[in-house]
Order: sequence, then C-alpha cells, then structure tokens
Amino acid sequence: TRELLRLTIDDLRAALAAAEPPVTLTAAVPAAQQPALAAGVEALLRAAGAAEGASRVVVRFGSAAPAEPGLPANSRFTPRKDDAPLAADAVEVRGPADAAARVVAELERRVAQAAAAAALRSCRADVAVPAGLVARVVGRGGETLRRLRGARDVTIDVLAAEGAVRVTGTRDDVDAVAADVAALVARLADETAETIVVAAELHRALIGSGGRFVRRLGDKYHVRIQFPPARQGSDEPSSELPSSSEPPLAADQIRIRGGAQGVAAAKAELLELAAYEIEHGHSATFAVPAEHLPHVVGRAGSRISEIKDASATRIDLGAAVPGAATVDVTIVGTRAGVAQARAAIEAVVAEQLAQADEVVAVATKHHRFLIGAGGARVRELVALAGGDPDAAAGPGSCRIQFPRAKSADGPDSVRLKGDRAVVARVRQRIEELVAARDRQVTVSVSIPASQHAFVIGRGGSHLKQLQDAHDVEIHFPRRSSSTVDSDGVGGLVRITGLPENCEAASSALLALVRDESRVSVTLAQHQRLGGRTSALWRRVRADYGVQVDAAHVDRAPPPQAPKSAIVVVDQDTADDVVYVADNSSMLDGLKAEWILRGEASKLPAALEAINTALAGASLEPASVVARVRVDPKNHRHIIGKQGAMIAKIRDATLCDVAVPARGSESPWVSVTGPRSAVDHAIEMINDAIEERA
Repeated sequence: TRELLRLTIDDLRAALAAAEPPVTLTAAVPAAQQPALAAGVEALLRAAGAAEGASRVVVRFGSAAPAEPGLPANSRFTPRKDDAPLAADAVEVRGPADAAARVVAELERRVAQAAAAAALRSCRADVAVPAGLVARVVGRGGETLRRLRGARDVTIDVLAAEGAVRVTGTRDDVDAVAADVAALVARLADETAETIVVAAELHRALIGSGGRFVRRLGDKYHVRIQFPPARQGSDEPSSELPSSSEPPLAADQIRIRGGAQGVAAAKAELLELAAYEIEHGHSATFAVPAEHLPHVVGRAGSRISEIKDASATRIDLGAAVPGAATVDVTIVGTRAGVAQARAAIEAVVAEQLAQADEVVAVATKHHRFLIGAGGARVRELVALAGGDPDAAAGPGSCRIQFPRAKSADGPDSVRLKGDRAVVARVRQRIEELVAARDRQVTVSVSIPASQHAFVIGRGGSHLKQLQDAHDVEIHFPRRSSSTVDSDGVGGLVRITGLPENCEAASSALLALVRDESRVSVTLAQHQRLGGRTSALWRRVRADYGVQVDAAHVDRAPPPQAPKSAIVVVDQDTADDVVYVADNSSMLDGLKAEWILRGEASKLPAALEAINTALAGASLEPASVVARVRVDPKNHRHIIGKQGAMIAKIRDATLCDVAVPARGSESPWVSVTGPRSAVDHAIEMINDAIEERA
C-alpha cells in the first residue's frame, strides 16, 4: 500500500512538473453584459474552443454580483482574499495560456457584436401625445402599447413630462411603430361618443359568447363599446363600465366611443345585427304527439333537416318524457320561416293522424275470394275506395294484409293500414262482401249439354255478361262430368250468389236456350258447304237468326295419292301448283250432322234454305286438294286486312283455303274443293298477290 501511494505521488509530481503554468488575462466587458455572460460561461468556453480545458479555466467578473444564484463552478463575481483588485468593466480569465487567450478573444468578439447591435438599434423617434390622451395611448395595464409593439423589436417609453412617446429600435421597426402611434393619437384626437338604443333582450346576441363579437368590433374599428351593467344574477359577460364623468346607461342603451368614422361604422354594424336578430328572432313553441315524433324527424334526421334547410330556421325538439303524450317543438327564425316550418311539421303530423291501422275479422274461407286471382280483387277494393293500389304509405294508401300461418293476430284477422278514409271504405266494402257471401246460395239449372257452348258464347262473352250483370258465379260442368239432369240429356249448371241474383241469372240463362233442329248431310257436302266460315252458315245466321253448328262429323281419311295421281296443269308452273287426284270414293258412307238453334218460328225457313242449298250443290267431287307455292312474305296479301281477302275467296269459290301460321317457313297454301272452284280460287290468290306486289 505504501509503495502504491509513493508511486501515485511521484506520478502527480511528474504531471505537475510537465503541466503548463497558468496565466491571467484581462478583457474589457461592460458591466451590463457581465451577468448574462457569467450565466452562459460554459457556452462561452465551447464557442472559444476551450471546452477540453474548461476545468482549468476560471472566469472572474468585476461588476457587482447578480441577485440570481446558481452560477457555473468556473464563473464567479466575488473576489477571494488573494485575488488582485478588478475594475467593474473588466473580466479576468485564468488558465492555460492557449485556452485563456481563446476565451478572451471570444469575450472581445461578443462585446463588439453587442456594440454593433446597440448601434443598429440606436434609432429612435418621439411622437407627440397630448396629456389628456397619454392614458388612452398606454391602455389598461399597457395593453395598447403591447398591441402597437406587436412582434417588432422596439422599445416604447412614455415621456409624460415632455408629452411624448419614444420608440427605440431599428429604423424600419421604429418608423412602422411610430406611424401606428401617430395614427392612434389622430384617432383619439378625433374621438367622439354616441349612444344608441337597442332592446335589452338583444344585448346578449350583440355581445356574443364570452364577449367575442363586441371585442371583434372594438378591434376592427378601434372603438370602445359599453353596455349597461350586467343584471344581478345574470350570466351575461360584464361590459366596460363608463367613467365617472359619463352618465349611467339605461337598460336599453349602448355607448360607442372612438374615432368618428370608427364609431359610425361600429354603430351601423351593431344596428344591422340588431335588425337581423329582430327579424330572425321570432319563435314558436307547440306540441306534437310523441308517437309521431319519429316521422317528423325522419330516418337519420333527414326530414327535420329538410324542413330546416327549406325554411332557414332553427328547430329544437324537446326531450321525450316517458309516459308523456306530447313533445314540445320550438322553431326560431324569421316570421315567414317559422310559419313555413310549423306548417311542414303539422302537415307530417296530420298525415300520420290520417293513417289508420285496423284489424277486421274475416273467416278464413273468404280470404281466397277477397285476394282474387293474383291479388286482383285486393287492388280493386283499394281502387274502388278511392285509394291508390300502388301507394305503400301516405294519402290514398291502403295495404291489406292477410294473416300468415301462426300469425299473432289470429287466422281470421285481416289488417288494414293506410289513409284513414280509404281504410274505412275498404273495411266497409270487405264487411259487405263477407256478409253477402255468407248469404250466398247455390242453385242448379238444367240446360241441354248440346247448348252449353252456345249459352257460354264465343270466348265466354255471354257468360261474362251474365256474371257481371247479376253478380253471380256460373259454373258449367266439364264434358267428362257425370252431372246430368233427370232426363239424362244435359248438364246441370250451378249458379252461386245471393238468392235474388241467382234467380235472375237462372232466368237469363234459360232465356238463352234455343229450340233445335238437326240435318244429316254427307261428309262431302259438309266439306263443301259447312263450317263456321262457310257462306251458307253465315247466310242462315244473318237471314233467320239461326245458329248452325256441327253436332257430329265423321273423320275423313287423309288424302293419299301415288305420284301418278299428281296432275300438273301448266308446264311453266309445274313446281308452283300441285293437284292431288280425286279422293271422293274415300268419303263414301261418311256423314256429318248439323244442328240448328233458334226461335221455333224461324227454324222451318232456315231448314228450307239449307235443303235448297244442298240440292243445288254441284255433284263435282269436293276432295281435290291443291297446294300453291307462295313466298311467305306474300301470305299476308292472301289473308288481307282483318281476314277480308281470304273470306272473299272462300265466299266466291266455296273452297277451304288454308294459309300457314304466322312465322312458318312453309310456302304451301292449301285449297280444297271442286276442281273448277279450286282453279278459280288459285286465280284469285294470284290476283291478290299481283295487285299488292
């Protein structure tokens, strides 16, 4: 241990012997700058490049020690007993020669820099201020001077004895601030005060939240705006109190003080805002049913927002109180806007009040009837009640909802939702229909089966007319039905409806039944003279009011002829007209039975006319079939408008003419009849095509 201590002392002595002896240098530094330099001595050493030897450099300042403690360890003001005296504007630097020299050089550089800056900021300007305006220029707590100085690097001193304000700094900043001070003095010299009258209830809006609006006006026009003292207990912001020399303000007064132009502009803006508040300060509070409030608000507030935008108003909806029947609505805005918004809200409420949701009891057995085919009767019920079958809601709407399986309302409950007036009429009609159906009966009428088709009419025309006229349902038996009358000659027709309507419909049905007479003809005569399109049958119907139908027709075998039986009448048209040879022998023994229906007094004359036509008919075979090649685009010329041309050909030749169905690509038109009549028909077909080609 002693050896280690000895070695350490030897090393220390060697280091001290090798170390450079310290030197003491002095630099001239104004006393005013010394405290700042002392506090930042570490930065000073770094700037001088002496940071490595900082622990061996001590800087002593000659000025009085500052009041703030906490100086760095190598910086001091208070001299020690062995220190030499130091002038107040001097700084002593002690340490290695090189480090001390660099610190002194940095101090001198900073002193020179400060002197240059002081010279730069040595520009000053004095602005004359009348003694009565000095306090106004300074402002409360120096606020006006701070606002004038802003971000500029200047110093503003008030020279009260000289009646001036001195601005010191750089040339540009001094000129700008001095101009602002002069402008302020000019405005204050031109100062005036004006008192305006504004209703006290508008003061809150003019002051603004936290005085925001009135402060903006004061800054904008360089004026002071005084409101009456705040009412006791009020939460209004306190306004600036008037001076003791000014009379107190009444509750509806506002005083504006400042330059004449600023006062006039602030007055105009205040009065304009007051007029706006008066115009837009109308309000109306009214109650709406709480249950309809969601409809007033709309989905995600869409409807209430639309009303606000359209009327330019503010609408406040009161909180819904549990159990309360109504909710208060307050509207604020112009008189017209308030009226418009209120009317819109009340229209929504009225629309909802006009809506109804009712349940009517209807037995399940009537549901299918009330719905109708594809919902047709439901739509008819709404339309007849004056509603719109397509409307889902709103005026004129009525939705008829039939219960689903396991419905909570029960299997007999039919719900009606929509316009109250339409719902009432639909309900009344449903109840009437249900009551009528509960009174319905079904009766049977015996009508010969052979006359069913005649009674029903072509396309069901007679049947529809009877059902509509008597409000009944008429059901004819199917051909395979075993329901026959007591004589076994006809089917029983069922009529369903009210008793009185069934009786009337039964009478009307029986009135359509006609007397009958039958005529037996050969199949060849039937093919030549019979058929619904034949001239003979149409003439009998037109002349005697007698309907002729085929009660039975034997089936003729299809014409089959060998190629040797084909006759080509014209070599040039061999590919266009083909005749099938006479097959009359194949019709031998085949019959057809015609049935005549009409009044008993006219049947004999009709029979005589038919027999005369049969007797005068040519015995020429009627089984010749000709096929004529016709371009499908010309088929329409053969048919003619509404079938007029083909009917003309049939009437003139008594031949059956068959044209391929529309859309068919077959070019062949078939003509059946006697040979001479077929030739005539072919000529008429060619003429019809040529006339329209």
